[in-house]
Amino acid sequence: MGLIAGVVGAHEIGFWLGTFTRSADEPFDRQVALVRTSTAALVAFLIGFAFSGAASRFIDRQDIILQEANALGTAYLRADTIAEPQRGELKTALKEYTADRIAMLSREGRDLEPLLAKVSGLHERMWRPAIKATQDNAPLMAVVLPPINEVIDLHSTHLAMARKHLPVPIMAVLLGTAAVVVGMIGFGNGRVGRRFSLLDSVYGAVLALALWMTIDLDYLGIGLIRVSNLPIVEALAAMK
Repeated sequence: MGLIAGVVGAHEIGFWLGTFTRSADEPFDRQVALVRTSTAALVAFLIGFAFSGAASRFIDRQDIILQEANALGTAYLRADTIAEPQRGELKTALKEYTADRIAMLSREGRDLEPLLAKVSGLHERMWRPAIKATQDNAPLMAVVLPPINEVIDLHSTHLAMARKHLPVPIMAVLLGTAAVVVGMIGFGNGRVGRRFSLLDSVYGAVLALALWMTIDLDYLGIGLIRVSNLPIVEALAAMK
């Protein structure tokens, strides 16, 4: 809604300025049309650049979730190679950790502090029994420890990816340039004293949609687009 309001506002400001400066000046109007076309092309380029980066980061986040699910499933299966009571301790910690990952992905940035605060403790609860059960047994250690280590490493990778976005200055330039091009369209309409409501509405709606998709892909949790937590849900179901 904010993007649509911004498009409408920019158009109306441009239309008002165009009406205010209305006069018969063909060279000036040609220059306005040239600047408007050039700015629209620049906006298209910036949106394409921003959308490509956001889509790439979205796919990377989804891939990390799949890697995490595979690592958790492997660690849980390899826990069967160690003796009790460490086997039970490791499996319990893995189940709880997996359930917390599902909760984190479902919340997508909202109220994550309690779950994030548990992470280091759960890592310790996974690592400690694995080390204790495999000490002085190098072959068993090579089987049990790598997937647990991968689970721990992927937590940091996942956090880093969640915090990786299009730089704010570039996003500001994108939104500002989009507002300028819509304002230029309104300015041209004001110069001729005529509104082209249908055509302008179609362009404004498409522009707002492209901007929304780009922002929503890059800032998961603030809109409708979500990464799927299905791989981790399936991993937890397999543990039970």
